[in-house]
Amino acid sequence: MTEPIDHDSPWKEALDQFLQPFLELTFPAIAALIDWTAQPTPLEQEFRALVPDAVSGPLRTDKLVEVRLLDGSGQWLLIHFEVQMQRDADLPRRLYDYQHRIRQRHPVPLVTLAILGDPSRTWRPDTYRVEFAGCHLEFRYLVCKLIDFEHQLDLPIHRHNRAIFVIAAHLATQRHRQDPRHLYDLRLELTVRLFSAGYTEDEIWKLLRLMDWLMPLPDELMVPFRDDLHRLQHPNRMPYVTSFERISRQEGLRDGRQEGRQEGRQEGRQEGRQEGLLKKARESILDVLETRFGEVPFTLRDRVNALDDEQALKECLRRAASVPAMDQF
Repeated sequence: MTEPIDHDSPWKEALDQFLQPFLELTFPAIAALIDWTAQPTPLEQEFRALVPDAVSGPLRTDKLVEVRLLDGSGQWLLIHFEVQMQRDADLPRRLYDYQHRIRQRHPVPLVTLAILGDPSRTWRPDTYRVEFAGCHLEFRYLVCKLIDFEHQLDLPIHRHNRAIFVIAAHLATQRHRQDPRHLYDLRLELTVRLFSAGYTEDEIWKLLRLMDWLMPLPDELMVPFRDDLHRLQHPNRMPYVTSFERISRQEGLRDGRQEGRQEGRQEGRQEGRQEGLLKKARESILDVLETRFGEVPFTLRDRVNALDDEQALKECLRRAASVPAMDQF
């Protein structure tokens, strides 16, 4: 059974981690106004105070960011993002309401950007308009439809933009969420392409986390996926451990139960479960080390295989996934 998709965390993280490439891809005219030498400032708490009724969840994400303009004036610009995953007739009114509340507190330039991730090619609301008794109000905001990138993923102009991997993951799941095998093939292809894109290990790790959220696979496909990825990727590249750690824990529990049942006695079951967990924990540590740094020396393998303390193995697994070099592990 495929896990529910959580759009809230990955899209917030995508904007946090890859704001510049995301804007360059989705709103290039806005990106060209920004002085990227100045660190953008997220205003999450301030936005929640201004708009306490704003709701972020699986289908909607709001974000307010402060950036400096490139025109030499030293002036700052506020950007309000809304990532919307389904059609919503109330979207224009809500964006106007948020714009009005933010402007009341911050009399500085403010732009509203709507990123629409729904599958409709025609739903593109970009205006809030009211008129009564000769009074007229109109508010326009900028819109980007993610589905417009469906046939642009391989264009040379996007080849080195990290945000394209996030959009590609979203579109693949949107189209093939009911076909896990097809999604499996697309996720494997996208992950292998990521490893060969020339990004830093930190960038690869962040993108893998986002893809893991956006392209969930059934548990029974994760072990074959891990094996295929290990076979295809460069041995010194960053590992894909987010889901693998979960699968390894499940394998250990399952193997422990199987070994315990074979003993036929309570003591045997307990020992079987424990040994199965310890064995899988050791294998997980060695898998992560080998994937990240290449071949693990025999002396280090022996030391890992000699560990029989569950807490020590948990700590080793965490270190294997985080240390920058084999010798530091």
